[in-house]
Amino acid sequence: MAFLEDISQTIVENTSRIIGYPISITDDKGYIIGSNDENRLGSFHQASIDVLKRKETICYEYDEVKELNNVLPGVAAPIIINQETVGVLGIVGNPAEVKKYAQLVKSHVELLCHEYLKKEIRILESKSLDHLVHNLLSSDTIEDMSQIIRFGKMLGYNLDKEFKRVCLIIEMDMLSEQFTGTHPKIPNTFSWQFLQDNMMDILRHYLIDNKEDILSLLTLDQFILIKAIDAAESSECFNKQLEHKISRMSEYIQSKYQFNARISIGSMKKGINGIKESYEESLKTLIAGKKTTIFPEVYYYNDLNIILELIGTDLPPYIAERLSDKLTCFYQHVNFPTLSSTFITYCKCNMNISETARSLFLHRNSLVYRLEKISELTSLDITNFEHCLLLYFAIKNSKLENTPAHSFIL
Repeated sequence: MAFLEDISQTIVENTSRIIGYPISITDDKGYIIGSNDENRLGSFHQASIDVLKRKETICYEYDEVKELNNVLPGVAAPIIINQETVGVLGIVGNPAEVKKYAQLVKSHVELLCHEYLKKEIRILESKSLDHLVHNLLSSDTIEDMSQIIRFGKMLGYNLDKEFKRVCLIIEMDMLSEQFTGTHPKIPNTFSWQFLQDNMMDILRHYLIDNKEDILSLLTLDQFILIKAIDAAESSECFNKQLEHKISRMSEYIQSKYQFNARISIGSMKKGINGIKESYEESLKTLIAGKKTTIFPEVYYYNDLNIILELIGTDLPPYIAERLSDKLTCFYQHVNFPTLSSTFITYCKCNMNISETARSLFLHRNSLVYRLEKISELTSLDITNFEHCLLLYFAIKNSKLENTPAHSFIL
């Protein structure tokens, strides 16, 4: 097996350091692929052929090896994986002394090979699942859907079943924590891949309870979970249990890694097309949710606060364009970030000037001046609810909304 060549030299170096004897590993053709003596790498080892044929441990005494080319005294044992002999382990030394290590080292090497194979299989399965999810979220035609259903069946998922599913996007602030070097609970030896794998294991443990659930990586710090909902389970019961699982998962990640997790949840949909719809809802919900003060940071597509945020950020293009044309002077003003932030706070304070001034730590006269400036730039009456509603959605829909506010320039 080709994988043995990838790990044999590492096994040789680590194991020989422990037992104190030189070690060699040959492949199923008898060529040395791991050795403490690098000069022997790639050379043919005649004795390995006998071991491969007999599939049993053989001792080679000093007198015997004199007549054999490139063979040293010691013990040679077959490396057997899934009932197939994939190579030969050799321990160099006095056979009487090294024989006691043969079975132990052989078992150790075979265990490492099994673990390596499991890891490779898991990586392959993960890539296949990532490919399935990518196709689910990007394909549109009936022909594409048919292929996705067949591919899903190969991986053990019945995507053609009409039970409900819901998409969750889980975002963790791993990027900022991992690369700033300030995180106290992540050793420097942790690789990014190791951290992602750990997060996947945690999500599986806390959130997956149905064989039809699909978990995959979306981006460096985002994961997608497509959860299947049992037909006999009510939406209320499902949501309650899901909320409990998310809470436990978030608490664990916070306590172990001090990561904050943001979870957005789309609506429940039927069929393969419903998966894509629920994902798109979940994505919009995440973007909208991060603009709110909702805590814990679990955002539901059907939450009224999210709906309000979505209305403002998802206006029909023709309406957004008309508003943009109407409010060009306001958008282009040097104080737009400060004025827009002031107005949003004014709306959240129910258009109450005193409450808004307290919230912004502003003198009442300063606030009134800002509001009058907004009226001047927009030609809107900001004491009028309908005008305020219009401007509120215009600001929310503006790409400039999240521009940091600065000192007010007179």
